[in-house]
Amino acid sequence: MKNEVISERQGVILIILFIIGSTFLIGSGGQAKQDAWIAVIIALSWSTILLLMFSRILSLYPGKDLFDILQIVMGKFIGKIISIIMIWFAFHLGTLVLRNLSEFTNAIVLPDTPVILPMVFFIILLVWGLREGIEVLGRWSEFFIWLVILIFIFTSMLSISLMDINRLKPILNNGLNTLLKGAFSSFSFPFGETVVFTMVFSNISKAKNYNKTFMMGLGLGGFIIFIATIRNLLVLGSGTISRFYFPSNTAISLIHMGELLQRLEMGTVLILLISTFIKTIICLLAVCNGISKVFGFDDYRFMTTPVTLWMFNFSFFIYKSTMEMSAWAFNIWPYYSMFFEVIIPLVIFILAEIRSRGSSAISVTK
Repeated sequence: MKNEVISERQGVILIILFIIGSTFLIGSGGQAKQDAWIAVIIALSWSTILLLMFSRILSLYPGKDLFDILQIVMGKFIGKIISIIMIWFAFHLGTLVLRNLSEFTNAIVLPDTPVILPMVFFIILLVWGLREGIEVLGRWSEFFIWLVILIFIFTSMLSISLMDINRLKPILNNGLNTLLKGAFSSFSFPFGETVVFTMVFSNISKAKNYNKTFMMGLGLGGFIIFIATIRNLLVLGSGTISRFYFPSNTAISLIHMGELLQRLEMGTVLILLISTFIKTIICLLAVCNGISKVFGFDDYRFMTTPVTLWMFNFSFFIYKSTMEMSAWAFNIWPYYSMFFEVIIPLVIFILAEIRSRGSSAISVTK
């Protein structure tokens, strides 16, 4: 990913849209039931530490991404093995996001249309975005973030009349264990998934470190998820949310203001398309960039079409149904993803710090 530079602002926006992703649609921290909003707050506090670690790793090696750093701190052989493991994670995450989108399209948006048809157009857009690179993607996101924010604010304000504060009660009635399960789930999905950015962020202009980019992206993206979570709880209640795969769409669909304002759930469709596009393409960029670094290719663009098609095909046979996909996402993914989101980055962080301090000590001695 040579000569691809984005601004701090663009980096922040990409993280915001990545965090929104499919989380806006299927929710976060649902295991905590009516305390899901508290679970999101707890998850955000944990994620702050995690993303500061991501920032530190990148800051220790300016101009390098995770794949470069792995080979520096672990050596070429082990570094490439761990790189392949992280490539798999980005690929698997991308398939999940694509499957979420295809299930939503098939169930809600175009139920009478073969799901392959709208997804083909989405795949074409993904290939185009990959070929253009993260720099163009950053400029594209600067425009569409405002559309996402305006739709979100507009639909949330219109849903105020449907809200009932009693749906948040009784607070902490389900016990601390249930709350922590919800927080752990929210921590891994979507906040921990931002580890993918360490695989594509190599150059951010005027950035001495990545703290501002990661923290602002986490804070603003997390705030949107928090508001969406508490809105869905106030409008639907935890019992109703548990019966729907796409609670945000259900909550917005209840808004009716005469003949003028109906079918506002199409706003959630636009938010989903924009944020899912960003999340999927960041995952694809990570996969393509990783493959090019492992096998020593000068550029990743020649592999954009086959990698995108592999991810697309894999998304269809990895889960048999929406129910199986949902069960995996909420019950298995949080534990499965910890190895990629926390354990591997923590080992890299420790090794990078040791190597950095060792180099500094040698320089001082000389």
